[in-house]
Amino acid sequence: MMAPPASVVAAFGSDPAPVRSLAGGQGRAWRVGDVVLKPVDHVVEHAWVSEVFAGWRDAGVRVPEPVRAVDGSWSYAGWAAHRWVEGRDLALPQEMHLIRRTSDAFHRVVRPLRRPAFLDERSDPWSYGDRVAWEGAEPQGHGATRDLIMAGLSALQPVQSPGQVIHGDIGGNVLVAAGLPPAVIDWPPYFRPAGFALAVAAADAISWSGAPLSVLDAWSDVPDWDQLLLRAVIYRVATRGRSEALGGGPTDSEQYVGRCRPTMDAVLRRLP
Repeated sequence: MMAPPASVVAAFGSDPAPVRSLAGGQGRAWRVGDVVLKPVDHVVEHAWVSEVFAGWRDAGVRVPEPVRAVDGSWSYAGWAAHRWVEGRDLALPQEMHLIRRTSDAFHRVVRPLRRPAFLDERSDPWSYGDRVAWEGAEPQGHGATRDLIMAGLSALQPVQSPGQVIHGDIGGNVLVAAGLPPAVIDWPPYFRPAGFALAVAAADAISWSGAPLSVLDAWSDVPDWDQLLLRAVIYRVATRGRSEALGGGPTDSEQYVGRCRPTMDAVLRRLP
């Protein structure tokens, strides 16, 4: 990924300090002094998130402070900026409890927000995977991918929990620092039950971070928990399926399905 040009750095008021690539963030984040610059995929979505974060007043959870460009906009030439957030990634699965605590705090704050209209306009693989899990969109991808999705879809039952704005990937986007509240970064908004955010985090931790299956029992107090878990695994595999339909190779897909299948099987065993 190319570093932001000098014109972008200047547009966000940063000094001409060295530009450093940051780990994580799909290799697309760059730090200049105390400012982090990233490409913007959805300008309207980013502006909405920035407005929410700019008005953040809850002391129990930190969020990135968005930075306006010199023209007053939240993005410039396809780039956006926020202040550096102090903290380290969680150590998983050892600190799974911090995901629960942080998710509960974050979703308590954003609960009053109305459903943003841009959710209907997004067409990225993650949004498509979400629609497969929740709205009946047609599964896509290679045979093994579709088979795993269909196994999950066949066991779906209605959920009663109300929808709200949620963080679609909170498990991988919590930072902790000594003496500070946890921080939530890189927010992809969705409108689903708050427990779905935890379900995605739990399913991901089992599939990709070696978390034990006991995580599923530890958070079973979440309303509609088993059905949310089922949708979480479908969401992840259906996202991969959409990527396959857009040209993703079968080798990585086989590995992906292989990592998700034990999680799907464990969730299916929990259902009546």
